[in-house]
Amino acid sequence: MIVRIFIAGFASFVSGLSYLSGLTRLMTAMLVGFGALSAIFFGVLFVLPVDQDRLLFPIYDKVPAWPYFVLGAVLCTMVVALFLFRAKPAVSEEVSSLHFKYLLGGIGGYLISLFGSSMYWFPSDEKRLSVDVAGLSDEVLIGTIIFLIGISGSCYLFYKASKGNSEQNPDLMRRFVLALFTFIQLDKVPLLVAYLLIYAPDTGIIFPNVAALALSAYLPVAAFLIKTTWDSTDNGA
Repeated sequence: MIVRIFIAGFASFVSGLSYLSGLTRLMTAMLVGFGALSAIFFGVLFVLPVDQDRLLFPIYDKVPAWPYFVLGAVLCTMVVALFLFRAKPAVSEEVSSLHFKYLLGGIGGYLISLFGSSMYWFPSDEKRLSVDVAGLSDEVLIGTIIFLIGISGSCYLFYKASKGNSEQNPDLMRRFVLALFTFIQLDKVPLLVAYLLIYAPDTGIIFPNVAALALSAYLPVAAFLIKTTWDSTDNGA
């Protein structure tokens, strides 16, 4: 466990440092590409036969795999578009306290979306005993929709925060926001939620169909990363 934490922390440090050093396009491609590979990986898992006794990534229920493959294909297309298009740098705004408020709002929105939705994803023991599986599925779906809306709004606030710059450093806030976003691994939250919905030990009930919807939160995350990268003056890196 300590080794895993160290590896995750080191990966976050490298990601943040890459953005701060100006490797914006390369790092964005790697992060969005990781989301695409994650979606394709889950798709492959659900193509395999149901096997609850599998040592690694057991499958408890058979569901269509195509939503995961479609999401992976869309994210791969976004990575290709990242390199094919060269957008003009955005008009800079003088950095002010408003941009830091946007940044705090984005972080707060992320946390509220995650922990607020968890009340629907992981109901209490009393509710699990009193509500049937269909009722639990509806609540999980509601929580996932709230999660998607919250993540989309938070990414918009992060993008607004990235617009604050100065004449001496036109990419000041862009680099800082992207580095902070990846350093605290906010880009991995959709994958975490999807994994928990597929392998939820607390509920004993899995929702792989809804997990695909939760994993689609990678789309607003990828849109934020790519748009901010295109706005950068060093977007050719």
